Amino acid sequence: MIITSLKARNVLKYAELRLENLPEKGIIAISGNNESGKSSIGETVCFALFGRTFSLHPDELKKIILWGEDTCIVSLNFKVEEQEYSLYRYLDDSGNHSARLSMIGQEDNPLARSPQQVDDLIVNILGYNFEEFVESFYLAQREITSPHPHGRAVKSIAGVDALEQVSTAYEQEAQAHRVTLEELDIEQESLQDELDEMAFEEGYLEAIEEEKNKLQADLENTRTLGADLKTACDTYIANEGRIKQAAAKRGRARIWRLLSLLVALAAGGVWGLLTLNGELPLSARLLESLQQNVPGWQESYINAIGITGVAFAVLFAVFWMRSASHNRRTVMIQTESARLADVMAEVRAVPEYEYAPEPPETEDDEEQASATTRGVTAVCYDAEKYTGLLPKVESVAAAASDVVGYAAIEQQWLAEQILLRELTLDLTNRELAEERERVSRAARLQNEIASLQSRSEELADRVDMWEKAIELLAGACKHFSTKFNRDIRDLMARTLPVFTQGRYQHLKLEPGLGVRIFSNDKHDYLDMDEISSGTQRQIMLALRLAMAQKLMGQTVKGRQFAFLDEPFAFFDEERTSHALQALDEVSDAISQLWIVSQTFPPGHEFAAEIKCSRDRGKLSLVA
Repeated sequence: MIITSLKARNVLKYAELRLENLPEKGIIAISGNNESGKSSIGETVCFALFGRTFSLHPDELKKIILWGEDTCIVSLNFKVEEQEYSLYRYLDDSGNHSARLSMIGQEDNPLARSPQQVDDLIVNILGYNFEEFVESFYLAQREITSPHPHGRAVKSIAGVDALEQVSTAYEQEAQAHRVTLEELDIEQESLQDELDEMAFEEGYLEAIEEEKNKLQADLENTRTLGADLKTACDTYIANEGRIKQAAAKRGRARIWRLLSLLVALAAGGVWGLLTLNGELPLSARLLESLQQNVPGWQESYINAIGITGVAFAVLFAVFWMRSASHNRRTVMIQTESARLADVMAEVRAVPEYEYAPEPPETEDDEEQASATTRGVTAVCYDAEKYTGLLPKVESVAAAASDVVGYAAIEQQWLAEQILLRELTLDLTNRELAEERERVSRAARLQNEIASLQSRSEELADRVDMWEKAIELLAGACKHFSTKFNRDIRDLMARTLPVFTQGRYQHLKLEPGLGVRIFSNDKHDYLDMDEISSGTQRQIMLALRLAMAQKLMGQTVKGRQFAFLDEPFAFFDEERTSHALQALDEVSDAISQLWIVSQTFPPGHEFAAEIKCSRDRGKLSLVA
């Protein structure tokens, strides 16, 4: 970038500043006493380009307006390669700031219309920002010191700023993930402790479920036996009268069957003898007896006797069948009643259950346990009575009253056994519910632990990846920094002998941009504090110019200007002359040099001279 003209109104010291047709090559000398406005020219250039100055904080920018005025205007024309630009800025004491950037001849179609747009576009056009500018091309009125090696401008020039920003972002991400990893580890340990405290036993849930199924089956069997005992007992009592009735009917049928048989046999025998017609002595006597004893005996009576025998034979068959039927019914009812003996034996086979709840922990638990078992009483079992009654029941010989009394005791015992089983089943169900909850909770904890572990592994992989990336970026930064230091050293090695009239030619550049100079007298490298202040300033000036040349080799297009404000402070006249001569020869790329000094040695020719005065608020130059 080369400045072709600079115009300003009410900026710093100047009510009006007009510098036109400025030379594109050579030294533009600015001289004058203290407080004459020399530095104001450089500050005006800085404000025009970047909307700020080196000496004023951005919040104090209104101080750039000339005392007593309320607005200021700056217009700067510059050239980058062969393209010319016009830059305009306006500022008032209310903080209103406007800017416009356009190409020369196309002012009606600006490239940028606002301060932010102008600032962004200027960086793209020039190839450097404000910080890089003040570390290279703009030496404000200050002590010439080594640029800070950790400043962003120097890092940007060295090419490591972007790498360090990425590395810093990665480190912040990695650190955030390390913190998250620590939190995940703590949370995982807490969950694991909680899981360990549960003392979760694998397979215990299945064992409880199996125990519950057994209890349910036992309870249902006991309930069924209770119902069977009642049914069998009721049946036995109800069948007692039915058995007697069936037995009585069977007895009567047997008697009538016997009588019918006897009559049928007698009638049949008489009929058989009579049909022989006296052929046998017995039949003759029988016939004679009947004729004598039966009035009006007739031969037809013989057939009647035969029919009577047949009739009673039929009655015999009928009563025989009725007897068999009553016998079967009696046996059936007895068998039905004898079922009570089987049920009694089954009831006696039921194991006596013991209810063993967990000891109560509180008074409420104790009261609840007491209320739960309040209906349970010990029932005494009479084994002798059972042994004596069972054969009688089997033979259906037991009295109903004995059966009723025994069954009542057994029913009570079964009721208590059912209650004890129900209470145990209730405890088992509660234990099962608790264990299911424990299993579910353990599963949730295990899932959460697995999820945390998976997330921790993922984060650890990311941290490892970022640490490797940071390591690679650090290596790249070190490489670029080493190359930057070497390039700056080589550039200084070309300019330093010119500035020091050949007294110092060899130097070392430390990683922090510290400079050590080789002394021919001492045959060793010297630190900066071992040489004179004038030589120190010559070295630092060479370092600044080397920085400028390095920046130009990276991003700056075309030739460049540099503004050096009081670079020769504390130089004697001889050093100043040699420095001016060296600056003319330092670089073809830095072709336009603005140099500020109170006075210049006589005999040196400049491309343009600007003389400032304390008494003048207006300054014009048309080169």
